[in-house]
Amino acid sequence: MENNLLTALRKYRPREGKDPLENFTTEAYGWILKNYPDYSNFFLSKLSNKLNFSDNISNPIWNTQVNFNGFFPDMVCKFDNKAFVFENKAWSPLHENQLENYRSYAKENFDIYKLILITANTSQHSQNPDLAICWSNIHTWVSEWLNGIDKKNSSDLFIFKSFLNLLEDEGMGPTAPLSHESILYYYHSKNFLQYTSELTVRVFNRNETIFKTLINSEEFKYIHRDKWGRIGIEFFEPWRPGIFIGIMADWEDHATKPILGKNSPDFTIILSFDEDLHFKYQTNIDYIGLVEHLTTEIKNLNNGWELYNHLKDDSVEEKNIWHPKHIRKPMLDVFRGTTNTDEQEKAYMICAKEILPLITKANNFVNLRKQWKKEEQPITAP
Repeated sequence: MENNLLTALRKYRPREGKDPLENFTTEAYGWILKNYPDYSNFFLSKLSNKLNFSDNISNPIWNTQVNFNGFFPDMVCKFDNKAFVFENKAWSPLHENQLENYRSYAKENFDIYKLILITANTSQHSQNPDLAICWSNIHTWVSEWLNGIDKKNSSDLFIFKSFLNLLEDEGMGPTAPLSHESILYYYHSKNFLQYTSELTVRVFNRNETIFKTLINSEEFKYIHRDKWGRIGIEFFEPWRPGIFIGIMADWEDHATKPILGKNSPDFTIILSFDEDLHFKYQTNIDYIGLVEHLTTEIKNLNNGWELYNHLKDDSVEEKNIWHPKHIRKPMLDVFRGTTNTDEQEKAYMICAKEILPLITKANNFVNLRKQWKKEEQPITAP
């Protein structure tokens, strides 16, 4: 059944070790173009304007994964003996000679053809297509079309809004201050560290009262931490124990490789101990009890958080004994779908409200603070 969206998408279900986002997005968009002729015509008019293509497009036929002598462009729109040939990319680059392979076939089989590249960002625009656009352009056009149609058919509206949500969730919608792209390529992003630091300060300044409640202690002292590769907010200094919440922008000092490797830094909550406690905390009954408590609580959350036991990570030769426990998830997952600063601040606070009380309200943590309390030096607010 070609008109069944779920059937079209089923073959691109996620499989272990493979994220079929590009094919999934293509099939979803291709299904819309096949089943909504009014939108298809609107989309083709947008492309024609950008291409300066003046030929009449009548009765367009859309297909996905068409066989071009062993090469498979993502979408092909045929009309008369002409064609728009599409290659759609999410975050991966083009394969070597990928567009040239399509050109060779199209030259031999169509009177006129145009090669169109759709990608997540402009840095992927290469191999000289006739037109290169981004999924964010598609998002804008779909939104524009929705604003101009009769909204009575709620099922149609649901389909289009679901597709917009897909683009937004995968970072291919409107660009946010901390964009999906800047997180994904954070090692090369000039603005990533600056925006992350600014986000941290804004979050704390606007939520100080909430943080006081979350920390659950009269010893409410904090510092904006931008050191040792991490950017965030730190509570309790000295670390007896201390808590950090924020972004692990550079993992080298902490010897904790990001969950997604170079594809995303981690959003993390870290439990830290001063040097004189390094050979005490591991055998302390309250520390052991706190770890057991957190293990159960994080498992019960079942929403992507990982309790990382750094000292038992066999892949790390030299352990950082200062920071034995990390509760973390990829930064991409935390900020997925956010499109502006307010949404990103809210996402940050959702994490804080979800995780900090699991630590600070645990009797074992309170007991550790009482056992190892000592005279503390004043520290500076963010």
